[in-house]
Amino acid sequence: MLEFLKNKKKIIIFDIGANKIAGISYKFENGNPVIINMNYQKSKGIRKNNSLDTNELSSVINQVYRKISGGEKEKKEIIFSNITDSQILTNKHITEISSGKLGVSKKEIRKVYRQCISESQKKNKKLVHSFPIKFTIDKKHFTTKPLGKKCERLGITCLNLMVDDLIHNKLAESFTKNNIVIKNFFDSGVASAYGCLSESEKKKGSICIDIGASTTKTTAFIDGRIIYHRILSIAGNDVTNDISQGLQIPNESAELIKIIHGTINPTFNEKIEIDLESQKGKIINKNLLYGIIKPRYEEIFEIIRDNIFDDIYARVGIKSIILTGGASKIFGIENLCSNIFNREVRIGQIGNNKSFFFNKPEFSTLLGLMKLSRDPESFTHLTENKSNKFSTIFDRLDNWIEESYA
Repeated sequence: MLEFLKNKKKIIIFDIGANKIAGISYKFENGNPVIINMNYQKSKGIRKNNSLDTNELSSVINQVYRKISGGEKEKKEIIFSNITDSQILTNKHITEISSGKLGVSKKEIRKVYRQCISESQKKNKKLVHSFPIKFTIDKKHFTTKPLGKKCERLGITCLNLMVDDLIHNKLAESFTKNNIVIKNFFDSGVASAYGCLSESEKKKGSICIDIGASTTKTTAFIDGRIIYHRILSIAGNDVTNDISQGLQIPNESAELIKIIHGTINPTFNEKIEIDLESQKGKIINKNLLYGIIKPRYEEIFEIIRDNIFDDIYARVGIKSIILTGGASKIFGIENLCSNIFNREVRIGQIGNNKSFFFNKPEFSTLLGLMKLSRDPESFTHLTENKSNKFSTIFDRLDNWIEESYA
């Protein structure tokens, strides 16, 4: 356990989304998080095309921060946030080094991983995650446990996730305007997956599909490792816009009708009334709402299926689908997803029905950030490119590399 957890420092987590900004403060006691405060506000300053208005965004961050911190900043508090880039760059990078004759050592495992991260840097991109997928022995054999194996060449394949520098810097600026320094940014889709997938699901092969307000994040695990990640700029707000245009009602009314009466199952001619503030209410057949909503969800799932199942390894290895995000609460979504993917499907949620988070998949990213904050160094990959930070970050990774891959 990290030193800051032993000292019971206060941890603060921010979930920055297109519709809401949520925050939670807590401390770890006996290895478990004890929540101090939680708050969420309507988002401002976030546009669908990835542009951020730092003044608007920072004002909401400040509101949430003051609520969850009690208005007092502590020296020992450690703060984390998610980050979402709809144009995230995901690529696999392969690195090789010469190995000693006595077998692969821990030093060589660290060296090849360090070199892979160094070679993965790209101009105008910020590397937020680098997930080792496999090691290669003399370009012939694959393994996840290379320690002690004799070879001349040791290779590693990593899945790298990179966000645009401008998005990263603007989001960081929105915090620094409030004198808040973020220790780590975690990708939103990765956080959702860690928040809702069990260890057995990660091992047997599963996809987490997080359908948020403006983006849909897809993260796939096989054998306990992330092998695929993608973000689509199609999500819940597009469904709302479809309803607004199809029924010729304001977006606010469309969002409300989606939440209360939205369905992806046919409804046998049930009538519903739409309450409109500026004019007389409107009565529609619920099947009309079904006919508007279902095609958009089909489009989302079919795009994801076609992309990920182009890889035969993923097509064979994926056994189940876990749906998270606020837009996953629509009635009938599990059956539709199961029919399209031909896989088991469930809504991602915690099992404790007494918890605030029970049956609230819209908070999956927040739950994942809490899990990742237990050991953030496992996911720190060159948040700073300066040489004096370079070795420090690698030193933090050493224990994790040895425990996971040695």
